[in-house]
Amino acid sequence: MANKSGKPKIAILINSFWNAGAGISGGDQRVMQIFQRIGKDFSLDIYTSKDGFAVIKKEVCEANFIISPENLETGNILFRYRKRANWLIKKLAEKKYDVIYSSSDFFPDVLPAYQYKKKNLKTKWISCIFHIYPNWRQRPGNKIVSIIGSKIQDFSFARINRLADKIINLNYQVQDELTGKYHFDKKKIVVNPCGIDLEYFKNIKVKKTANQCCFIARLVPSKGIFELPEIWSEVVKKVPTAKLKIIGGGSDEIKSKLQASFDILGISKSVEIMGFLENDEAYKILKSSEVFIFPSHEEGFGIAVAEAFASGVPVVAWDLPVYKEVFDHLVETASIGNKKSFAEKISSLLKNRKKLAELASQGENMIRKYSWDEIAKEESKIIGLTTK
Repeated sequence: MANKSGKPKIAILINSFWNAGAGISGGDQRVMQIFQRIGKDFSLDIYTSKDGFAVIKKEVCEANFIISPENLETGNILFRYRKRANWLIKKLAEKKYDVIYSSSDFFPDVLPAYQYKKKNLKTKWISCIFHIYPNWRQRPGNKIVSIIGSKIQDFSFARINRLADKIINLNYQVQDELTGKYHFDKKKIVVNPCGIDLEYFKNIKVKKTANQCCFIARLVPSKGIFELPEIWSEVVKKVPTAKLKIIGGGSDEIKSKLQASFDILGISKSVEIMGFLENDEAYKILKSSEVFIFPSHEEGFGIAVAEAFASGVPVVAWDLPVYKEVFDHLVETASIGNKKSFAEKISSLLKNRKKLAELASQGENMIRKYSWDEIAKEESKIIGLTTK
């Protein structure tokens, strides 16, 4: 179904893109990095929101963008997602593609692809599943939101399982859970992780700031943000000069609630909530830090962890199984929920210059295996189309 250029046609659905001011997900970063490298081999139509377009166009130049109308962006997130999905179903019906590529398992990316595939069985559908929601009882944040999120993911999984030709996972744990709990066909699943732009981080020139720690992620409960105040209060008891920089987009309500938590504990002078920062500014702060603090409860890969290692910064995080698979046991971990243990890991590192240096060196060496160029080549093989 190649167009006049002779290149296969691909529709990339980045239709559930987070608001640009709140930061972007690791999955969004992944699709941009990959198609920045292999996009020239295909004729790309990228379906996304206005916010998505503002970010993606900087990374993926050789593409045609179809942008959802701004009037769809009213109401709560579920209502907006449903409107986006309906809009995209109609848009896709007008086109013919060789491949439909769903960049996430969120239903605005899955439902339109599923509906298109039902009517165009010869079109190859590739869907990404990067992580599986944990049990709603254990997931931080609003329990009703967690239940709804899990049900919606089940909805997406059923459709992906039924009609997707290939399913991309970032690690083998997700693959095993999909084939076990959800009865996916293992033959359809391909594990191809995230990568890291090593040259970019190598070229950031900054000096280390003694006892500075850093957190970078979207400010949402699942990233463990409301555990940071208690953790940090224990750190400054042992390292009074320690400073914490918190970087990430989030609602004014969440920022205020987080700031109030630090205020109540009397440690706000040692913390700076910086909000969303552009990459260059954010990564300079990361690289100048001595420890990266990441109490996230659910990660499909841990791209923020990879960025810290590429910056020569040791990482302290909850003991998520994925870290052992992806990062060769180099993440300093604490049992989930044990805030005192988490804080002890941080303060011990800040007081042990030798171990800090050893972990920084080991992390930089390990992360070299995650080259975006190699991962993009593998993704091209998964897509399985060639202009030659």
